[in-house]
Amino acid sequence: MEQPTNTAYATRLTNISELNDYVGKELGLTEWMPMTQQRINTFADATEDFQWIHIDAERSATFSPYKKTVAHGFLVLSMASKISYDTFSIENVAMGVNYGLDKVRFPNATKSGSFFRGRVSLIECVEIPGGAKYKMGIVFELKGEEKPACVAEFIAIAYAGPGKKDQEAIKEATQKPKASDTVLLEKKQDHVAVVTLNKPDRYNAVTHELVTRLNEVIGEIRNDKEIRAVVITGAGKGFCAGADMDTFGISTPEDSREYITTVYQGLLRNFQTLKKPIIGAVNGTAAGVGASIALACDLRVMTPKSGILYAFVNIGLGPDGGASWLLTRQVGYSKAFEIAAEGKKIKAEECLELGLTNKIVEEGELLESAIEWAKTLAAKATIAIGITKEDLVHAMDNSLNDSIAYEAEKQIAAFESYDLVEGVAAFVEKRKANFIGK
Repeated sequence: MEQPTNTAYATRLTNISELNDYVGKELGLTEWMPMTQQRINTFADATEDFQWIHIDAERSATFSPYKKTVAHGFLVLSMASKISYDTFSIENVAMGVNYGLDKVRFPNATKSGSFFRGRVSLIECVEIPGGAKYKMGIVFELKGEEKPACVAEFIAIAYAGPGKKDQEAIKEATQKPKASDTVLLEKKQDHVAVVTLNKPDRYNAVTHELVTRLNEVIGEIRNDKEIRAVVITGAGKGFCAGADMDTFGISTPEDSREYITTVYQGLLRNFQTLKKPIIGAVNGTAAGVGASIALACDLRVMTPKSGILYAFVNIGLGPDGGASWLLTRQVGYSKAFEIAAEGKKIKAEECLELGLTNKIVEEGELLESAIEWAKTLAAKATIAIGITKEDLVHAMDNSLNDSIAYEAEKQIAAFESYDLVEGVAAFVEKRKANFIGK
């Protein structure tokens, strides 16, 4: 009997009809994912269930048979949609529907700090008018445990439509949108890219078009292995003036809330999850959500005329776009409240004292200095830089024990890299390492 693989993979089908060929077979396996305390807390908050979902580590250490917090079974089960998407897809699906849950068992506890993954197989598949009805089996495996965290069977329906290639052809035939020039991407030498917010007549104010283009650019950088470090700056006299005031009053409060939680959240997540260092070359002022963009960078360089301005309160708003989270973690609660509540510009010198910028350089040297710093980072082991970024972001919301477990898991990618072999060899041979970012 063929042994199941332990290497993550996914099945990609062209047509729904191909599903029949996989009945009784495995469809895919995800990477290991950490069951963090933050994940447990978020699920508890969302479900308002604090009786069966324990978020108090001290109480759990006293009363729980596991002596630590344990994930609710339905939390593990809630990952089924992500796991099914990560393990297989069908190009010509126009609409997929989660039809129902057939069976489920929770054989093992999922403790905080443990790692789990999803193994998906196809149990049965029946053709229906316009598509197929099929049943998937998902086993939520626990690392180091024989028993899984959860075993479940899901019924789903998929309806056929134009395939991916056909959809692209239709889109190409019906519209040829001009690429937006609100954000520019320029590749420099030595694996560095410069991203420029390019609306100088509006002080690079944030619009939907700018955010959309910035997300596209970050996506391009994410997939370009030749780019190993990034500099973000603004065209003209200012880095970013925040949200474009011309858009205020156009949407309802409910629409604005939805926009902030989806569009801004997606943008800041892209910054946070890019496994390459981002240096903000903050020319002039970074205000409002522009301050969020600046603080979302891993490092910042300013000139004496630069500054951070939490302008929200000045027009009767509270912070948004992650501004409260970013500022509090940089300077602590009291100073963050002072900056946000007073709405005064924090000049470069004070930014340096508070840790809101890493360097101050002379006027006219800002972009050049940031690029040179980016070149230095690009010459290092890119995978290790990415792991370092992931570790530090994770550590801000997790305990020491969870962070150690997370570090250990992420270190696997470094152990498998060329750059580790080169780095060790260079150390032994007492020479400078020649990292290639792989």
